[in-house]
Amino acid sequence: MKPHDLVTLCANARDSADPLAAMRELLESLRKRVDEIEQALDYIPGTGGNANQVFYRAPDLTLLKVRFPAGRRTPPHDHGTWASILLLSGGEKNTLYRTDGGALRRASEVTLTRGSILNMREETAHVAECIGSEPAIGLHVYGGDIFRLPRRMWHPQTLVAHPLDWGLYENFARMASAAPGAPAT
Repeated sequence: MKPHDLVTLCANARDSADPLAAMRELLESLRKRVDEIEQALDYIPGTGGNANQVFYRAPDLTLLKVRFPAGRRTPPHDHGTWASILLLSGGEKNTLYRTDGGALRRASEVTLTRGSILNMREETAHVAECIGSEPAIGLHVYGGDIFRLPRRMWHPQTLVAHPLDWGLYENFARMASAAPGAPAT
């Protein structure tokens, strides 16, 4: 498998009548090929900012290899579109929130292990956290250009909503990582 194969498969799923369901079906079919995907994406560091994570970007589809180091927790954030994650290695806990007029309401928690898949609707916000001692590495697929879509993030202590700003996001991520867990609502 090559990166362009992943792009083609994901683009075909995106073009279906129900892209989120089609993406889940696609990722389900790739679960047994995690080793191949890891090898195909080995050239991407996955850390050090978005420039080192993205391997495909278009107005209607973005693909990233994301690597969360041990102890990393994101602030609550949304993606401005649907999202699908196939975890390639490590462990990742996701605390999912519903957004209600900009306010967060905790909905559920999902723990991912190698080969696990998480689909999120456009209206879903979440906190992602690397659990365990090894990095959590995943294939992240988004139904739009997440670098241009209007997105939100929430202060991890006050839960005040802000437009996504990468400088502020990193400050929020440091606060979130130092907290005992994802914010309760």
